Amino acid sequence: KSDGMKKSMEGLLYGARVDVVFAGHVHAYERFARVYSDKADSCGPVHITIGDGGNREGLASKYIDPKPEISLFREGSFEHGRFKVVNTSHELWEWHRNDDVQSIVADTVWLRSHVSDPACKV
Repeated sequence: KSDGMKKSMEGLLYGARVDVVFAGHVHAYERFARVYSDKADSCGPVHITIGDGGNREGLASKYIDPKPEISLFREGSFEHGRFKVVNTSHELWEWHRNDDVQSIVADTVWLRSHVSDPACKV
């Protein structure tokens, strides 16, 4: 199960100061705050679920309700994302919704790398 994988990997990802984790299969989009052990943590990775394109089952339309505080943006629509490493300290993530006449940026976030954050030094 995904809960078992999360439990076995989360400490490793946190200890390595991973900046972002991309996961899929849920046919929807959701971006979370930096988290560790299901709580906001400025030294944890940002988790992004991006798995809503190219499926036969259709988009997932049910989310945990009420929305957890660590969930910052979520939507069930077809899309694609762009991740750009700008320099050693910053990355840019853009999520483009494709359901509109033209692809539009529906979610965007600048990420500061843990490498440049003295509070997150290992």
